[in-house]
Amino acid sequence: MTSTPRETSPRLTASSRLRAIPRLLTASGALAVTFALSGCALWGLEGGPDAQGAATPPAAVTAPPAVAAVLGADGVQRIEITVDDELRLTPQVVTARPGRIELTFRNVGLTPHDIALRIPAGAGTGNINGSASDTVTVEISEPGAYPMPCLYHGTSGMRGTLQIR
Repeated sequence: MTSTPRETSPRLTASSRLRAIPRLLTASGALAVTFALSGCALWGLEGGPDAQGAATPPAAVTAPPAVAAVLGADGVQRIEITVDDELRLTPQVVTARPGRIELTFRNVGLTPHDIALRIPAGAGTGNINGSASDTVTVEISEPGAYPMPCLYHGTSGMRGTLQIR
């Protein structure tokens, strides 16, 4: 009877196991770093939902010029604000006096926008598709600075301000 050679697996000794630990730790650490970094890039510059987005660029030496709402014969202050594909509100800062204010948001681009007015009563445009417009009328009695962020692109810096003086 002839016997066939049996394959044997190499046996790891205690010293060879100890030598493998640093390599295993290095590989595990590299894998963890890879997963952590790839997760950061998943959402892009704006970040995920409710993220703060990319770092805000340094403030310009001069603030954007404020544009005053125009008082109509009916006592309503009116202004048109354009929104565009460059993620801008123009004008970015609107000034008005306490009272009734009518803001018309006109989308001159193709990218949809949704402008919120952070006032005590809460108001907003809802979705404004490209080449569309929406008018929001608000009554504000308290002086202050009221943010007007785009709900879709606010983390990219698409924000305006309504200043009541």
